[in-house]
Amino acid sequence: MAKLFVFGIGGTGSRVIRSLVMLMAAGVKIKNCDKIVPIIIDPDTQNGDMNRTVELLKTYKHLHDQLGKRDEGFFHTNISTLSSIAGDGSSKVRDSFVYDFGGINKPFKDHVGYNQLDIDSQALVDLLFTPENLNNSLDVGFRGSPNVGSVVLNEIIDSPEMRFFASNFQAGDRIFFVSSIFGGTGAAGFPLLLKNFKDSRSSLPNASSLNAALTGAMVVLPYFSLEQPAAGAEVDFIDSNTFTTKAKDALSYYQHHLQGVNATYYMGDTPDKPLENNPGRASQKNDAHLVELLSALSIIDFMDYSDNELSGSALFHEFGLREDVDNVQFSHLDQETRDRIAKQLIRFHFFSRYFTHHVPEDSQAAYAKGVDLAGAMRNEPIFRELTKFLNSPDFGYEAWLKELGRMERTFSAFHLNEPDFNRMVSDKQVETGFLNKGISQGAFVKELNRASEAISDREAFKATIKAFEVATNNLVEEKLKYS
Repeated sequence: MAKLFVFGIGGTGSRVIRSLVMLMAAGVKIKNCDKIVPIIIDPDTQNGDMNRTVELLKTYKHLHDQLGKRDEGFFHTNISTLSSIAGDGSSKVRDSFVYDFGGINKPFKDHVGYNQLDIDSQALVDLLFTPENLNNSLDVGFRGSPNVGSVVLNEIIDSPEMRFFASNFQAGDRIFFVSSIFGGTGAAGFPLLLKNFKDSRSSLPNASSLNAALTGAMVVLPYFSLEQPAAGAEVDFIDSNTFTTKAKDALSYYQHHLQGVNATYYMGDTPDKPLENNPGRASQKNDAHLVELLSALSIIDFMDYSDNELSGSALFHEFGLREDVDNVQFSHLDQETRDRIAKQLIRFHFFSRYFTHHVPEDSQAAYAKGVDLAGAMRNEPIFRELTKFLNSPDFGYEAWLKELGRMERTFSAFHLNEPDFNRMVSDKQVETGFLNKGISQGAFVKELNRASEAISDREAFKATIKAFEVATNNLVEEKLKYS
């Protein structure tokens, strides 16, 4: 069974994976693999962006595992932690979606043993690293300093996690990297991991398979800026004025030194209003951004290619909207992208809204009575997991959509405060009249009842999800008539 290993490196890596999970929840298909293995690499163990993505991944996995193996539908894509891919319980690495740095909590100068170096060696270190580099604690990441990150991250190649990853990597598996190019962790981690995986002299297990693996990468260019401190203020901050310079330098390095990437994707945007400047830990929890959603599409696009298509010349991709607009709707995406995600996201949005606001009223409807849905929602933990995925104020689907709408360049495919299903989709409405109520609650119940009649599985959760998959498909095709 082919696997796709997605390395989400740094804060941007975590945020892109968050959007990828939302697309997978909606049923967007990822071809040419049977399992996705996300591996988040970030030494800042308290990073807010990372931790909410981890919670989202855990919740998604619970929902998928409860539904079982399926080829399509909501939550159908299988994801796994690194430790569970062996399948025989032999793993000795932590069962987590996050690489374990072992609790690094010391300054960089202590990590490299600065005080134990001779004077000449200290002088060399002083040339390569600023006093801030040397004194910054590593438990909040690398604070936009890839020179620090490259030293620390170089040590993970011989770690138990990486050796376990390599031991379970098989011919036919693929690798995809997601990282920013203007920060510290991502800018350092992507080229370092790639270099080691593609090193023909590597001491990692299955080195030949890693060398030959089809590999993709999303390189995220600057797309946000950070608030600057007041003049004279002594505060801990990252200077986003350096992002463009760092990106140019990194691109020059990538051009001349990166080998072994079959498809490279670039994404960026003009920064809008500056974000709060939080260098790390729990306070670093930025709103979701359209760039991260579109970056997640690169993973889907990469997996659409066959082995033969990727084995030729290296491919390079950029993303463009059909129109340069601030409020991006489905109609502003190219047709290929719309075909990939629009109907699936509309169906999932209808499901989320109806399940949250109307299912409690439907206890006497046939689809609900047949599986005692009201009782199951009270007593079965999996329904609490579903509610958490949809409505958690920290990481849920509804929160994600609201965050996407708070930027200057918004994802505005849905009217978020609209209770009428006929008016929820921004670029397509259902014409209604005296005799045609369109997608009303009654029409929804009718479709759910009709769908439930054909479902043999009487397990409440599976039956309910299947009924909503069929019902929302019929409503989008027959009522909304979205194309």
